[in-house]
Amino acid sequence: MKENVDALEILDRLRAELEGGRGIFSKKPDIGLCAELCDKLAKVLPESINDAEYIKHKRKEILANADVVAKNTIRAAEEKANNLVSESEVVKSAQAASNRIIESAYAKCDNLIIRTKAHLDNLFKETENFLCSTLAVVRTNREELRAALSDEKKG
Repeated sequence: MKENVDALEILDRLRAELEGGRGIFSKKPDIGLCAELCDKLAKVLPESINDAEYIKHKRKEILANADVVAKNTIRAAEEKANNLVSESEVVKSAQAASNRIIESAYAKCDNLIIRTKAHLDNLFKETENFLCSTLAVVRTNREELRAALSDEKKG
């Protein structure tokens, strides 16, 4: 995710340029540099957004794969349980073992699905936080840029 680092670096440079213009003895922001940084950011952001979309689309595939693994595990456990046929004591033992295997398979299945959903939720949270942060910075920078442009027109 090099694009995210690039976007953050661009935002840091833009913020530094705009904040450099504060105070009595500070220089005015270089509007040309700010515009160039905004252009670079506009090129990098679509890649970051595409990464987020890719993760969103992969979510269904990951859940489907987890479901297939879980069903295969359950089917294997049930097949193993069905193959454990013997005399009375062996049958009772096999039934108890098969029940434990099936319960374990269901528990593993549930655990795998929960962990997968938690992982996806964390990825979405990180992506959402990044995009919200980026949008907030861009919004602030636009407002400051408009204010600077407005001040130059008046002055």
